[in-house]
Amino acid sequence: MAKNQKIILSHFHRSQIGRAQRFMRLHFSDDLALKKIAKEAGSSSFHFGRLFQAYTGETTFAFLRRVRLSLALRMLQEDALVTVTEVALSVGYETPSAFNKVFKKCLQMSPGEFRNLGKAKQDEVLYNLNNTHSSKEIAMNLNLKPDFLTRPACHFISVRHSGPFVEVAMPAWNELFPLLGDKFVRPQVQEYLGLSIMDPTSKDESSMTYDAGVVLDKEPQTLPNSLHYQKIPSGRYARFILTGPYHHVWPAFEKIFQTLGESKIKLRAGACIENYVNDPNVTPEQDLITELLIPVE
Repeated sequence: MAKNQKIILSHFHRSQIGRAQRFMRLHFSDDLALKKIAKEAGSSSFHFGRLFQAYTGETTFAFLRRVRLSLALRMLQEDALVTVTEVALSVGYETPSAFNKVFKKCLQMSPGEFRNLGKAKQDEVLYNLNNTHSSKEIAMNLNLKPDFLTRPACHFISVRHSGPFVEVAMPAWNELFPLLGDKFVRPQVQEYLGLSIMDPTSKDESSMTYDAGVVLDKEPQTLPNSLHYQKIPSGRYARFILTGPYHHVWPAFEKIFQTLGESKIKLRAGACIENYVNDPNVTPEQDLITELLIPVE
């Protein structure tokens, strides 16, 4: 693709992100689902959440949460008589308890504690809330020129966690291996895969689902209760190769979706896949190879 075409596509996707941000700012008190946000941005909902995060460094719901909390902080700061319940309902939370939980998790203080800060400290909290995302590039060995392949259908067992991928992936893998034990070993185990997908109908980070698991040579007859079985259908993927430590996987996905945003590659519904190619027990970290697979038409 010509350079000027890439620039046009990049500007197009950035304008979609901008429309999504404006829509969330205008409708912050509404009950917003990812599908609705994507529609208002003029984008398919298949992987809009990924694309948004690639360009902004945060999920759509993290952005919406910051918008809501910023408005809440200003209300608490400017009106000494407004109640926490009034603030919570005004900025889109159904209950004060839900608002207090998010407030404390994000700001490490309660609304009352924020009110007791001096004006200078309150302004500092507001500033930090709106300046928490770094655009620092991480050096990684990632091939951004994909090849394309069709994966056959396969039998997959996994541990499933919901939440931001970067937070839930490692706990899912740590939970998986003891459950596999000596019941599922090679040659029965053919691949180690991580699957990540966003449900466009969800309204918070529960839309982000991560499966850490293995591909088996046939459908299992019995499984421990904690393991989930699914048959992954055959599908076409764009394949990117990451060489290096596993903690580069999530920055690599962000870089990939920036690249896809500047291309004419059409995405389809389905999970993104990490295929862990070699054994980390015998492979130096800098030589680990991970296939990053994006579902495409």
